[in-house]
Amino acid sequence: MSKKLQTIDAETLLATPLKPVPFIVGGLIPRGLHILAGSPKIGKSWLVLWLCLKVMLSKAGAGNKADCD
Repeated sequence: MSKKLQTIDAETLLATPLKPVPFIVGGLIPRGLHILAGSPKIGKSWLVLWLCLKVMLSKAGAGNKADCD
């Protein structure tokens, strides 16, 4: 069960058209898995609370740019 690793060169990679990255919160957080890490007491919880509010208000139709499909 020996498969050869398929590789491409940089020129081919640069010439390949890529799909645009979908963002959950416009221009701030793309879809996918993210880890929010940092020193204690610098505001990580407040940042997450703010992001949750942005997403919630977007779902309520408040005109924010969060994409919550």
